[in-house]
Amino acid sequence: MLAPAATDADSWPGSRPQTYTSAAGTHRFKTRPPQLSTWSGRSHGTLVAATSSGEETVLWSRELVNIPVTAYVADSGASVVTFDTWAKLGYEHALVIYDRHGNVVADYDLEALLTPQEIASHVVHTVSARRWLQDARIAFGPGERDIVIALNWGKTTRVALDSGAIDAAR
Repeated sequence: MLAPAATDADSWPGSRPQTYTSAAGTHRFKTRPPQLSTWSGRSHGTLVAATSSGEETVLWSRELVNIPVTAYVADSGASVVTFDTWAKLGYEHALVIYDRHGNVVADYDLEALLTPQEIASHVVHTVSARRWLQDARIAFGPGERDIVIALNWGKTTRVALDSGAIDAAR
């Protein structure tokens, strides 16, 4: 298979605060980008437990390793998984796992998740991004023990939330 063309231009507006909610609505992860820069630096992240009446209790709050493009929050609040870095998709911090206290369990660049051949053959490249998650399906596995990433070209990767161990299948 030929490598996807790298002719597309990217347009990245300034990053903005985001809120990601667990599937059951029990937890919210809020990110706030750095004030001085739109494309670099680190976000601040806060995980809160949410009640049905809208009350929130902060579980942890910390500087993140990057400015996440998207995040998934476990219903139990035990894990937050962020994907990619604003304006730098598919490079450093492609997948970061935080535990129930906000500690980094794992921080992977794309080369830790995919082989060079997979990146060259299956990932859409643009001027500033490697869009590896394009049309992917992402969900927590049974018992929220792992995050499951089903890529659009057939590869499925499971990453253990407690250790960061990667189990890739084709």
